[in-house]
Amino acid sequence: MKLKKKIDRILPTKRSKVLGIVLAGVVFGLAVYLMYASKFTSYLSDDPKACVNCHVMGPFYATWNHSSHARVATCNDCHVPHNNVFNKYFFKAKDGLRHTAVFTLRLEPQVMQAIPASSEVIMNNCIRCHTQLNQEAVKTGRVTYSEVTCGKGKACWDCHTEVPHRGKNSLSSTPHAIVPYPEGIVPEWLKKRMKSNKTGV
Repeated sequence: MKLKKKIDRILPTKRSKVLGIVLAGVVFGLAVYLMYASKFTSYLSDDPKACVNCHVMGPFYATWNHSSHARVATCNDCHVPHNNVFNKYFFKAKDGLRHTAVFTLRLEPQVMQAIPASSEVIMNNCIRCHTQLNQEAVKTGRVTYSEVTCGKGKACWDCHTEVPHRGKNSLSSTPHAIVPYPEGIVPEWLKKRMKSNKTGV
């Protein structure tokens, strides 16, 4: 009953209630369409092809795909935490929302770099995958990312400069790379219609 009173206070007339329902339907419909158009479910997987749903990620996919890491690691093996499944998906969602905002508003720099939170995750994953080498042979795995930021050591990529998409990679560095960009969501009949309108046929 309290909910009904609140609704009546916000939308006092029948017309305002109908308008509210229509507006809620439009917002819900746009949200569902946005999830469909962005291939939302692909981001729940570990498939690297999900990364190139955003075309600006093409150079990063291409350099990973032609590296030794492509045989043993996906994007998520390096770029999300692996301490527990909740932290993995929380970080993935948080980072994904930041990427969405940056790419939608066209604020991406020509040369993209990992932010500090991502750099920490990446370095932790370098150490996680190369544990035996880093902790027994060369002992570099004992340096944490917080120590690196304080100048008490080097990050893995400070020496390993040729790891995929480190430093030199820019949005224009791999213009002709063969990358599995996703198919568009425009139906075939509409593409034909648009083409015929352009040619005047």
